[in-house]
Amino acid sequence: MALAIAGEPFTFHVLWLDSTGDPATVSDPAIDIFAFDDAGDKQVIVSGAVMLVVPGDTGRYAYVYAVPVDYAYPSPLYGLMTATEDISGANLVQEMEVDVIDPNSGGSDLAVYNEGVLLDSRVVKMDFIGPGVAAMRPVAGSVNVYVPEPSYLSHWNTDDGDNGEQWVTESISRTTARIPTPSGGEGVPFKTGGWANTNQAASLSTSVTLTTPEATTGFGGDSTMTVTVYDADGVTPLDTYTTPAITGDAVHTSPSGSLVVTVTEYGIDTLRMKAHISVQAAVGAVLAAVGRQGGRANVEATQTTDSTTDGTGPYTYTQVAFFLDTNPSTPSINGAVGITETAGQVLTKHLSGIEYYILNSKFTVSVADIDGLNANTIKTSANLVLTGSEYGFTSLSHCPFGTGSAYFIGWTAVENQNDVGYTNTTWAITHASYRYFATTANVSAYPQDTWAAGGTGNSPNASILIDTVTATSANLFEGFDDESRRQDSGYNGGLSTGNWSSTAALVAGEALVHNGKLMPPTAATFQNWSGFKPDLGGVNPDYTGLTVPVDYYRTFVDTGVSRSSMTITFSGTFVANATTDLANQNLQVFVRRMDSSLGDHGPGANPLLLHGALYNFGTFDDGVTDGHIREASSSGSTVNATFGGYSCEDGVYVQVRINHASIQIDSMTVSFF
Repeated sequence: MALAIAGEPFTFHVLWLDSTGDPATVSDPAIDIFAFDDAGDKQVIVSGAVMLVVPGDTGRYAYVYAVPVDYAYPSPLYGLMTATEDISGANLVQEMEVDVIDPNSGGSDLAVYNEGVLLDSRVVKMDFIGPGVAAMRPVAGSVNVYVPEPSYLSHWNTDDGDNGEQWVTESISRTTARIPTPSGGEGVPFKTGGWANTNQAASLSTSVTLTTPEATTGFGGDSTMTVTVYDADGVTPLDTYTTPAITGDAVHTSPSGSLVVTVTEYGIDTLRMKAHISVQAAVGAVLAAVGRQGGRANVEATQTTDSTTDGTGPYTYTQVAFFLDTNPSTPSINGAVGITETAGQVLTKHLSGIEYYILNSKFTVSVADIDGLNANTIKTSANLVLTGSEYGFTSLSHCPFGTGSAYFIGWTAVENQNDVGYTNTTWAITHASYRYFATTANVSAYPQDTWAAGGTGNSPNASILIDTVTATSANLFEGFDDESRRQDSGYNGGLSTGNWSSTAALVAGEALVHNGKLMPPTAATFQNWSGFKPDLGGVNPDYTGLTVPVDYYRTFVDTGVSRSSMTITFSGTFVANATTDLANQNLQVFVRRMDSSLGDHGPGANPLLLHGALYNFGTFDDGVTDGHIREASSSGSTVNATFGGYSCEDGVYVQVRINHASIQIDSMTVSFF
């Protein structure tokens, strides 16, 4: 006979076996619980209750019966368990007798069983110290019995049981957003609960699901779940629902249809019942039902445990409030995007008569008619993104209430704000070592809300010239990035410094310095520059028809002692290569010594020739009749030259003549020996 204690739950267990003694698969497992009163009449306590399968144990079923604290029938209590074997169809019946003990009585006959086998039967005195513990004071010939504390799963949103942390999690994702001011005042079209014009958690999820990782305890009997959606104040319920008693797997739906509690995995948890609970709250529908277009809200879900088998709690999860954004639109630009020079803030330089924007030139960018920046939330930053890589700008990410706020016109924090403007007069060229020459330059702008970006607006195409590369010319190097050392055909009267006027337009026979190259004007991408900006110094020149031959002059300065030879290393685009083009005179280079203790020197001296024939020791006369100095060791881009026994001091005057329209020289490097 098994033992039950008045006021405590007792679990009836049965293991159904088939004809071979193996655990059987059965249908319709049920139990009747009854006792006989003092008159001997049968009293039915439970009739036809469904027994639940014990997970992982085929054929084993159980039923938890909460023995009333005032149980009054004489022992024993009977459990009659029935089922139908699936394979044979046989009707299976088992009866279990239970001795019910009143913990407040002085003693009882105690029968101790193991798997139905009587092990011992004694008379004991029982002192109940606490839940699950009975200290038994032996009478003559008695035995001490320890009743262990029952083991249970955790409750809803706790970690108080065997399966550890069962904290409730929510399904929605949250993004920090700026909450606007309702256009019609608090409640029209939504409520903020004091969040207006502050950064708060927002979500697009119109439905919230709350659940735990696993099943939790305390269900069965009169247990329930209560779900409430609260208004923006976190106190006022907008919709609430309490389920019927949770006694099995089921889906419970509120009368509004907006609140649903789904019960799965209902089963036995030692002396209690467990279940896996999922709560769904259609917050968007709840708010819509009271005339709101989203807004601040939160959900609360509370477990009320079975008062007989558990009695603890209640256990509550209160969701942190969020702002439901119904996202009625994505912001858009419905006006023009424009870019112009900022008066008095434009910086330029000239090369070969052409004017270019340089670093720190400032422009004015404008965007008209930006709509929907605040529908229904506002992005906390970068509400308007502007790009202008063609202008050499650094992209801007501006916000009407943060970085760049001073540039916005007509913006307020009211939701669904339209007709916002933007004007910024300080967008500057910041890309160093940057060049741009084209007729299709523009800037772009696009707006963003919390969730998505709107369409891009572009300014009209413009013809602009930008060159932010700084001077690279040096004593023995020319990179054609500047004209600081360029000279006129008289080599600045013999001085080594440049005297070229870069603001003056080229004339026929003068080479163009452009895009880091020396070239004929007709070799550039454009020949007519008159339609390009900047044009602060007047209209840019038209070089149409200025073709080869073209010349370039400068002095390479040497600070060493008397030199007998030199090497010029070229880079660029040639018909063949520098050495071959010099031999064929598609390229010509004339050299004059700045000073010499033996030979002719000065800017008016007879020129020495890198082009044409090779140096000939027998005929070379320092340029009187033969000035060819290119040595046979020259190859490709490296051109070696000798001064033929005449010393060279201080450097050389060099004239470069391009005779073929396809030649463009990137750089020249001079070495003396």
